[in-house]
Amino acid sequence: MQIVLDTRGLQFSVRNKCFLIEAESESRIIHPSKVSSVLITAPCRISSPALVLAAQSEIPVIICNSWGKPEARIWSPRFINISTLRRRQYEYTSHPKSMDWAYNIILKKIDGQKSNLSFISDRKPSLAGDFEKALREIDAQLMKVKFSENGDPVVTKKTLLFVEAFTASRYWQLIGLKLPEPWNFTNRVKKQPNDSFNASVNYLYGMLRNQVETAVLSMGLDPALGVMHRDGYKMSSLVFDMMEPFRPVADRILIDNLLSGELTGNILEETGTGKLISKAGRKQLISLFNSKLKERIRFRESVTTLQNHILTEVRYLKERITDL
Repeated sequence: MQIVLDTRGLQFSVRNKCFLIEAESESRIIHPSKVSSVLITAPCRISSPALVLAAQSEIPVIICNSWGKPEARIWSPRFINISTLRRRQYEYTSHPKSMDWAYNIILKKIDGQKSNLSFISDRKPSLAGDFEKALREIDAQLMKVKFSENGDPVVTKKTLLFVEAFTASRYWQLIGLKLPEPWNFTNRVKKQPNDSFNASVNYLYGMLRNQVETAVLSMGLDPALGVMHRDGYKMSSLVFDMMEPFRPVADRILIDNLLSGELTGNILEETGTGKLISKAGRKQLISLFNSKLKERIRFRESVTTLQNHILTEVRYLKERITDL
């Protein structure tokens, strides 16, 4: 289970080698063996013994801002691996074989986006023509992508990024125009959006990032040393790379619940710093994401939980790096 501390003033400490969560009128004790992670989304009182217990139990503690973006993390030192693997990872990022891996994760992402478009099209027959046209255009662009390990990886990367951007443009344009009000939108906004859909999908991506980064660190890889995304200060480039094939899965969480009518109304609220997702909205999104993590889904011809799929993808990359 994931402990979510989302109420201002909660106290998070330790009692009898267990986590103790205290509010004004109630308290709860949870054994570390039942906890997968601790997510903090509101100002709380956190004791150092609680952080030490989390680290000793290999439980990541993630502190997020109001948009769901991780601002700070506490990891177990057991996540840190030998330097040999990191050196090989550095060599791999500039090797032509890394483009083969990048091609496959981008292709999987686009497959997921196409699946989501088909899903909406099947449920809105009157709009099928628009979706079929978009799918044909995306397939035409994919035909231009050809990979060879003897080719120029820079050219391959540019081609991949172009096709990815083209697909994203058609994908978000169609989804934004076809969703029910007040969830429809005109542009994909990654920072401080004013609409419920963009805010919600950003929040889901924040939770996905937590899962992917945990998997990357647990395998001993450097989260900042990626292939597709650029390097930069405080940039978790590899994490962003590894998130790509799973982004459509996060999108589908929102799309499913919107088309089924389970998510209704505007989940944003006005604050002194602009529009933010309400506390009730955050609880709902966290619940939906955690349920999806435990759900058995098909991914790359295998059926298991989303959490296991993420670990498998990272493990596969590690094997490619060590076999270089």
